[in-house]
Amino acid sequence: MTTPTDPARYAGADLCLAAVDMDGTLLDDDKNFPPGMDALLDLMDERGVTFAPASGRQVWTLIDMFPGRPGMTVIGENGGIVMRDGVEVSSSPLDAPTMREAVRLVREATCGPDGIDGGLVMCGKQFAYVERTDDRFVDGVIPYYHRTKRVDDQIAIIDGIEAGDVDDAIVKLAVFALGPVEALAEATLAHFSDTHQYAVSGANWADLQIRGVDKGSAVRDLQRFLGVAREQTAVFGDAGNDLSMMSEGELSFAMANASADVVEASRFVAPSNNEAGVAQVLRVLLG
Repeated sequence: MTTPTDPARYAGADLCLAAVDMDGTLLDDDKNFPPGMDALLDLMDERGVTFAPASGRQVWTLIDMFPGRPGMTVIGENGGIVMRDGVEVSSSPLDAPTMREAVRLVREATCGPDGIDGGLVMCGKQFAYVERTDDRFVDGVIPYYHRTKRVDDQIAIIDGIEAGDVDDAIVKLAVFALGPVEALAEATLAHFSDTHQYAVSGANWADLQIRGVDKGSAVRDLQRFLGVAREQTAVFGDAGNDLSMMSEGELSFAMANASADVVEASRFVAPSNNEAGVAQVLRVLLG
């Protein structure tokens, strides 16, 4: 078990921005927020500290997860889009040829009685688009993508965006498997790992986006937008898709439950997600 860092090592920091992963970091294993989260966010607002959930989830899902908090800053789609108070700070749409080939590969990998049990989610700024439309699949997608559209043909959505008939842009592709994701990911999105940003982001999920676009690049975009320095930034994470954030904040925290590579990349270790580690650390940082 990884031992949390002595809080005296980071107490009294000049904190202006906290970028916080959600699953396995802020949320406990039952997807619950730490006790007293609203009061903590109120205190951060009073101190002028920006709290930015940073997740593979859709930005609209993240906003919905913090009801009654106008002006939220969110890093969605693993850095593919950053929003503050409903206004886009940055985004990085994918290229159409890659999207078309990914649709083809997922169709091929999932078709027939021997196909892999999963599907493709095209993650747009406005909506997530799925052409596997059975409730079993969609019910697994919606907790992460509240604005999900069932469509007959994902290629038609890509064509519509290119033609200007669909007012959206795809910033990430994700495969969701109703079982371990590795086989589906390797048969599909992993084909683009030499040219694009590819990551397994959970037990059932893998993601693809523009090379160089990740949570770390999103934190940099947000720092520039807010005028916040690396020394004034805290980042929290537990898994591979959080690695890129660890170098963007002087106050970098791996959770006690984090993977070994995240622990190695961070300066400090926070108590685990099941011990409300993020909230514990933020309270110390806020004095």
